[in-house]
Amino acid sequence: MKQTPLARKNLLDRPSRTAVSAVGVGFAIVLMFMQLGFLGAVGDTATKVYDRTDCDLVIRSPEYLQVFDPRSVPAAIVPMIASIAEVADVRTLDLGLTSWRNPDTGELRGVAIMGIDPERPSLLINELESLTPLLRRPEHVLIDQDSRADYGPKNGIAFGPADVGVETEVTRRKITIAGTFEMGTGLAANGAILLSHTGFNRLAPDRMLLPNSDERVSMLLIRLREGVTSSEGGTAIKERLARLDGRSSAFKVLTIEEAMADERWHWYVRTPVGIIFGIGVAIAVIVGGVICYMVLAADVIARLPEYATLKAIGYSNGYLMKVLLGQAAWLAGLAFAPAVLASLLLYAVTSVYSGVDIRMTSTRILLVGTLSLLMCGTAGWIALRKMTKAEPANLF
Repeated sequence: MKQTPLARKNLLDRPSRTAVSAVGVGFAIVLMFMQLGFLGAVGDTATKVYDRTDCDLVIRSPEYLQVFDPRSVPAAIVPMIASIAEVADVRTLDLGLTSWRNPDTGELRGVAIMGIDPERPSLLINELESLTPLLRRPEHVLIDQDSRADYGPKNGIAFGPADVGVETEVTRRKITIAGTFEMGTGLAANGAILLSHTGFNRLAPDRMLLPNSDERVSMLLIRLREGVTSSEGGTAIKERLARLDGRSSAFKVLTIEEAMADERWHWYVRTPVGIIFGIGVAIAVIVGGVICYMVLAADVIARLPEYATLKAIGYSNGYLMKVLLGQAAWLAGLAFAPAVLASLLLYAVTSVYSGVDIRMTSTRILLVGTLSLLMCGTAGWIALRKMTKAEPANLF
């Protein structure tokens, strides 16, 4: 005979209580989505610079920390790398952090600075094609349109054409905004500027202390010839670099994919922000599990006589276990769809006010859905201990 869907009937028996329970579980699911969203944004913003490069390999210092604290390598190795048969092109990129003075209020803000060769740009930015000639002057900079409003745009919202020609200070040196570009900022700084290699050496604090700053660059971007694999190109470059002093450990040669993965790993594991959001996901799962356990345990206690009756007429503990786990799964399912919609709304609002893009992904939905089922299932399994007390003798 067809069995009565007891798990669903139990939830429909008291719809108001079930709704409150689903809201509690949904809160935990939203919390998971938000923490994973923040953690995902950490990884997305960490690779914004690498996303704009067109290269196969990256050569950088072994002392590299993160993209805006990359240390430096000697520019003198550029001709040597370019002469390798497997290499099609070598371009330089300078990266760092310094201070930006709000042209209206005079307040200082941390700003990311990116230096390129105006004649051979190393970043894929649409606006560069028309604005590159302006960067030939070292005091000219382009500012990211996504820089926060506290950097001082004239309209108080975002930098645009009205800000062209505005003068201010970077690292206490005079600069002029020559134009704007769009790339997006990250957690390292809420604003970014683009300028020439000469302009970078003029503004970067670490380069200002070096006597031969023009002879250093942050990293080299290598494009290989068609048909050459990253492994073959990397091996050829390491062999050539080893001839400098008998070792290649003075430089780090990575594929662009390895560089991006290393950058994400740095922000996930080696920085407080990544660790905090990672712990936040674990806490959300625990909170959701506790809420679900309280709901199921209370339901078991309220229905002990009914469960005892079922056992008296021959139903096994295994059947009752399936009922309780079914209720847990139904709670997770009822809470999940509204939680996804609420998370999408919160993602949109947070992205607008934080300036950091938080996107919903299918992987994240699948992960949170799986965690939700595990969370509620574990809570149901723990609540089974109370159900084992449901003996026929409890009826008398």
